[in-house]
Amino acid sequence: MSFRKRGEIISGLGEVKVAPGREPGGHPSGRFPTNRGLASIKMPMAPPRGVVPSPAAGMAAGQRTPISVAAVTKELDIMKVADLSVAENHPGIRPSPATSQQTTSTGSQDVDKLLGHMGLPLGQSLLIEEQTTTDFASILAKSFASQGVIHNRVEGGNAMKNGNTHLVLFTLNKNYARELPGVFKGSKKEVKRSKISEEESRVTVQNLAGTTSGHQPTRYQDLKIAWRYGLVDEEGKSKVDVSDSETYPHYNHQFDTTSRLLPAPTSAEVSYISPIQPVKTILKQLEAMILNSGNKLLRILIPNLLNPVMYPPKLCQLQEVMPLLHGIRALVKKYSHKCVLFTTISTDLFKSHTGLFLNQIETLFDSILILEPFNQEMLQFLEKACKSQPNKVQHGLVHIKKLPVFSERGEMHLVKSEWAFKNGRKKFAIEEWSIPVEDGSDDQPQHRTDPGSGANYELNSAEHTHQHSPSLDF
Repeated sequence: MSFRKRGEIISGLGEVKVAPGREPGGHPSGRFPTNRGLASIKMPMAPPRGVVPSPAAGMAAGQRTPISVAAVTKELDIMKVADLSVAENHPGIRPSPATSQQTTSTGSQDVDKLLGHMGLPLGQSLLIEEQTTTDFASILAKSFASQGVIHNRVEGGNAMKNGNTHLVLFTLNKNYARELPGVFKGSKKEVKRSKISEEESRVTVQNLAGTTSGHQPTRYQDLKIAWRYGLVDEEGKSKVDVSDSETYPHYNHQFDTTSRLLPAPTSAEVSYISPIQPVKTILKQLEAMILNSGNKLLRILIPNLLNPVMYPPKLCQLQEVMPLLHGIRALVKKYSHKCVLFTTISTDLFKSHTGLFLNQIETLFDSILILEPFNQEMLQFLEKACKSQPNKVQHGLVHIKKLPVFSERGEMHLVKSEWAFKNGRKKFAIEEWSIPVEDGSDDQPQHRTDPGSGANYELNSAEHTHQHSPSLDF
């Protein structure tokens, strides 16, 4: 409770009452404060309540520079347009369902789903590692390149010159763009089936009447296994796929590896950078391409990294390759609103190196997928088990080591031996891995009983042997 008078100003600038025998602001004559601590420090007096001090109160009128609010907002709007102009109305960009970040397709719908964002987020990088001496990763690399060219040609007209996407290739093969696969169109029957399925997917009175009549999809009509093996109605999943395809019709395409992209990409759509140049020269060329691309989306592709066919032996040393990859990563992060990086590498080329070599390279990538093709024995077993359905033969396993954005946050997303890939004419598919059951009814000898004599005889003449599948390590 305060005992001050009502008219007295608290901590104000009014008249200060001075005790008799003392000077204003001083000490009694002949006396000095005994406490030389904080109490002896004179603090500046606060202004009266309700008065806000102005920082420019003591400045002359000519010294102050007025700031136009309209000019500041205009500059901010220009900066926002410069950052978002790539993503707006771009046919190859959509928001991630997990983080809402802008993402672009890798050219493979299954890889897009595996990354957890329905694509590769802008400003992120993807490394595809492949074991053994096969070359499945090159199919994914060419699909990535073809997808960028298709995005650039969606608008038509002068899109080949003034498009929305540009492809940057790190390779010595100047004909690489001529080897890109074309869009899968299918046979005439498949085209008719696709048109019929599109018509059935539309919401009409006839389609609604057909669904109520209890019509079952073709997957149920072709049922050849028991229901207890987990056959589930995929109506909800198909609805999601249809809605995505309608919302983003040009986001992802299916490529035919037996055809070629026509017309072939031109110099306005694809740029080449020689990987055998000095590191500073490579980085300057790449940054110049990024700056000269305007509002285009840049898809950077490094196929067959450190392959001895293109790269000199000195680059297979950490002190040589790390500055190159680190510089490319820095540019992708600097221009994260318009760049993505896709790289493939064969791990069998570095068996003589220690594990540190690959581990250091992996630290510079935001996401890593590993392809582990099956050996010959496993392929023979799968072909034997899937005689009636050869299209179901899978060619290897897919392991997840890092995922974009998620692994950077510290989340653990290590997945091993849960997914398998198969390469077909239609697409590079990734499915859940399950060991098929071998049907040995054709290989085992059959026994039949003669009703007349009661004797047993074998239809397959000579030997009665049981064939067992070889032991396989997973």
